[in-house]
Amino acid sequence: MSALLLDLPAGARARGRAHGEAHRDLIGGHLETWIGHLDGGRGENPRGYLDRFIDDTDFLPAVRRWTPDLVEEVEGIAEGAGLPLRHIWALQMLDEEWAYSMRCASARQPRSKCSTFAIEGNGADRPTFVGQNMDLGSYTQGFQVLLRFAAEDDRPASLVFTLAGMIALMGVNAAGVGVHVNTLSQLPSAASGLPVAFVARGALARCNASEAADFVAGAPHACGQHYLLADPRVVRSLESSAAGSTRFVGQGEGRVLHTNHPLAGAAADAPPLRNSAVRLESLQQRLGGPTAPGIAEARAALSSFDDPDHPVCRLGKGSGLIAYTTGSMISTLPASGGPVVSEITVGPPSQNPWRRFQLVQ
Repeated sequence: MSALLLDLPAGARARGRAHGEAHRDLIGGHLETWIGHLDGGRGENPRGYLDRFIDDTDFLPAVRRWTPDLVEEVEGIAEGAGLPLRHIWALQMLDEEWAYSMRCASARQPRSKCSTFAIEGNGADRPTFVGQNMDLGSYTQGFQVLLRFAAEDDRPASLVFTLAGMIALMGVNAAGVGVHVNTLSQLPSAASGLPVAFVARGALARCNASEAADFVAGAPHACGQHYLLADPRVVRSLESSAAGSTRFVGQGEGRVLHTNHPLAGAAADAPPLRNSAVRLESLQQRLGGPTAPGIAEARAALSSFDDPDHPVCRLGKGSGLIAYTTGSMISTLPASGGPVVSEITVGPPSQNPWRRFQLVQ
């Protein structure tokens, strides 16, 4: 059993407390390091800016409405870690803080982070593959954790890659539903709505990708985000924001490849950021051909440096909150009903081994 993996019990507060207690030191370190990187684009004191962010936003009503059990889970994390709930609550809001900082400094460059893909299976002998690089910042190094949530009521067990103290970054459940995300910071954001981490966990509570997509499409969104939802038979791609959700149908040949510019609706007409466009081109060259790629090709795509200035795999060169691939995840979703297999790297996949984990329904 890997030391990376933490098994959590059923019950919202119990699983939160278990997370907080087991990773108390990591959560404290992650929180302090994250706060130290905040300035709101104005060079202000990080703690003063954090207080302003918390006071100026109101995400709790949407969380209570759409994912009520996660309110207790976050409260449990704070209790278990012995840290202020106010700060543990804010720690869940990575994308929402970025969106807030952009609203406060309108000239700030949109974020360009994370590369996602899905390769549809044939419903018989070829499984579906889904995954991504989670690009954050090199400040996250050493704080990565893998949480395994027990099945509860009608919700399948799930495997979630995240940072200590956070409820989710990306994951998969035992019903074979993979949930992956990448920011679309060009799209409208708001001071209210459901934050990304809570949308991801809400989607992971569903038993197929269609149900997960219905949940994502119905929820009010706090910021722009692409949600890639896959099961053994269905792949759904939704570009969501405070203005609603738009479906992206994919590039054809059973592929959905996405980086950080809108590909659907009117927003797709805007010129993309070069970094995002170059990474998408790399994914298309490696995964977009007529022959269905396998797990080896998927690993290679996420590890690639086809353009040295805009690689899919980021090694932490440069400053800021998005210059490092915090982790990678590829899940194999078998149509036969067998175990869901996830391969995960802690840190950039070009430099770290793939670790294998299973979920059985």
